[in-house]
Amino acid sequence: MTERTQHDETGPGTPDPEKVHTFDLIDEVPGVSDAGTGPDGDGTDAPGPEAGPAEEPAPRAPGRVAVALAGARSGVVRTARRGVAAVRRRLPATRRGKALLAGGVAAVVVLAVAAGVLVDAQLRQQALLATPGGVRSLEEKPAEQWSIDLDDPISATLVPMPGVLAVAGDGKVRGIDPESGEVRWTVDVGDDPDCGPVAGLGIYGPGAVEPADPLICVSTSGAGTQDVTVIDPDGAAKTREADPDTVVVPASAGGLVSFELTGGDQERRPVVVDKLGVPHLPKGFVGPDLVVRVEDARTGAERWSETVPFAAPRPESCVSYDQNEPTLDVRGLDWDVRDAVVEVQGCGVSAAFLRDGTRLDDPKDPDDPPANGMDMASFAPLPDGGWVAPGTESTESGVPNDVVHLPDGGTVTLGGQVLVPWASDGRDPGLVLERVGAQTEARSTDGDDAGARLWTAPRLATTALLAQVSGTAVVVDEEGAVRAIDVGTGADRWTLDPKVLSLGGMAWVAQSMVFGAYTDGDTLLLPVSAGPDGEASGLRLLAVDLSDGSVRWEIEQETPYTQLVAVDGYLAQITQQGVVGLG
Repeated sequence: MTERTQHDETGPGTPDPEKVHTFDLIDEVPGVSDAGTGPDGDGTDAPGPEAGPAEEPAPRAPGRVAVALAGARSGVVRTARRGVAAVRRRLPATRRGKALLAGGVAAVVVLAVAAGVLVDAQLRQQALLATPGGVRSLEEKPAEQWSIDLDDPISATLVPMPGVLAVAGDGKVRGIDPESGEVRWTVDVGDDPDCGPVAGLGIYGPGAVEPADPLICVSTSGAGTQDVTVIDPDGAAKTREADPDTVVVPASAGGLVSFELTGGDQERRPVVVDKLGVPHLPKGFVGPDLVVRVEDARTGAERWSETVPFAAPRPESCVSYDQNEPTLDVRGLDWDVRDAVVEVQGCGVSAAFLRDGTRLDDPKDPDDPPANGMDMASFAPLPDGGWVAPGTESTESGVPNDVVHLPDGGTVTLGGQVLVPWASDGRDPGLVLERVGAQTEARSTDGDDAGARLWTAPRLATTALLAQVSGTAVVVDEEGAVRAIDVGTGADRWTLDPKVLSLGGMAWVAQSMVFGAYTDGDTLLLPVSAGPDGEASGLRLLAVDLSDGSVRWEIEQETPYTQLVAVDGYLAQITQQGVVGLG
């Protein structure tokens, strides 16, 4: 059963019907299938970047939710047929019997349709709750349901796991029931552990990651050794020692990313800086190569590895300042491990990979990434399983246009930068939104017309896509206003006064003032800084009605932003005392 979402005819700015774009709403929870736990859900490691030509992909097997939906709908049909047959068997073939028969059949059909609608609603809620920002209900202002004290709450980390809230802090990880606050299990992991994978802020706003399954924690002991602890959702844990000469980072799908510098000149020494502040590297300087390796966090077995050779570096990437003295330092690395993308950059080395080892950037081009001198290029995963990369041509703003890589292997070259939703309801609208100069456009990602321009909003300079829910896109424009537009047509639905969000002049870096997005399908919850430019401290939890843009409720907190996550549809937040559950 495929459902089509049309433009809301009651909304302002209704366009020409011929320009209306209809799109499918998926009935399957993304990422849920009958497959195993391999990187791509097939229970095996995907081939590395040196593997031979890929075979034509087999038709996608239906996921568990799709199978459940089909089974439920078949059950509804069977029930209706059996009900009709039962009514026929029990009524005589008289005029009165025929009248009763007609009434009985109608009642059975009504019940069957009602059951089908209920099944669809339940599956859509499951799809919503499977997304990182999906919440059960935001209709009423949430109150504290439970709390757990922590010795050092500000340094604690909240990590969603399947059905479990993991709280890493005070040298241990607690597995907490997100509804009741009950501590199900506790695992010791050492001081200051790096646990994840976790979402983080970036050029696309808060990064969305799958629930950690398993959770991986890396801690360093006083002897300089690195311990890797792998924790399953039921609390079962295993700890092993990692190579102390490598940088190891928790990754998704039970992976552990390691970065190791090999060969070259790694000696720290002073460098010369000219009058313009530009550092000059020693003549003939050759830095180390970088080995990027992804292994199974539990066993240490290698999944894939690749050596990124040292190339012509940007001098500033090879220099650090020790007490204001410029020093040659090749060991500084920047990385971004987001769900399905691994990106790293250092002195003369830069690369980006999918988590199966597929190289995303051009190995022969030392400037790709970074793009046009940017510290990190615009590689990022998309909600539908695709990913986005910087293109080769620059736009009028000087930033390269993006290229969307579709899950089926196709590509769509954009005229600007893709807008990745911070929160969604798990439905695939069959399109992507992009910012092109001072306007917003929609491009199709459907196989039949992939890349086709569907509509253009010429006076909407979108800086962030906060949510894409039920056919509505909620965006921030360059003036700092929050606006809702029809995903299928680009028509305006409502606008929230810029004073409500108080972004001031920070609209182009909305992620520095808005720290996430959560939705129950009807309401959008935004954790917002109390005031722009440090004018006020604290945090506001702002609930916006998606139908008309009205503010349903607001909670003011004295503490500046601390972690807020959704686990199985329940909200949890770090406070000055510990962690609390909101509901």
